Amino acid sequence: KAVLDKWVKWALSKTTINPDGTYQIPSTLQWSGQPDTWNASSPSANSGLHVTVADYTNDVGVAAAYAKTLAYYGARSGDTASKSTAKALLDGMWGNYQDSLGIAVPETRSDYSRFNDSVYVPSGWSGTMPNGDAITSSSTFSSIRSFYKNDPAWSKIEAYLKGGAAPVFTYHRFWAQADIALAMGSYAELLE
Repeated sequence: KAVLDKWVKWALSKTTINPDGTYQIPSTLQWSGQPDTWNASSPSANSGLHVTVADYTNDVGVAAAYAKTLAYYGARSGDTASKSTAKALLDGMWGNYQDSLGIAVPETRSDYSRFNDSVYVPSGWSGTMPNGDAITSSSTFSSIRSFYKNDPAWSKIEAYLKGGAAPVFTYHRFWAQADIALAMGSYAELLE
């Protein structure tokens, strides 16, 4: 409770819920200073350790885990701000990021540039992938995975590899869908 009292107050101060239900929560944290030397019998406040938020996200999986934490904290402590923020996050996901497959947000993926990365193949070695692609010293990630070219979204990646804009995809990750369901269930059990 001593940790969560402080953390929830900080986390809520860094959370934005917009009138339309969209939201922004902390994503990348930057730390400065040093923690105090750990003393299990008398933990310190770590007054020399500081954190700032480098950027924010609307990632639904992380927001669901956050909402679940707020729901449990609010149910036990009675804190109305944590309860209302948990509800706003869950309602915002449901109202803004739901589609026929689940709940997810579009992501710009510049990491697909790595499809052109070389694959290390020892000198004098060659082979064949199970799908028939040749493995040589000039192989790249995508050259030995030609099956990606059969994907309906391949044109977006191909255009990016040729200098176009980074592709945008909406991934319905299992862990995020499960965390959303668990957060909604926890909120209903604890607060409704």
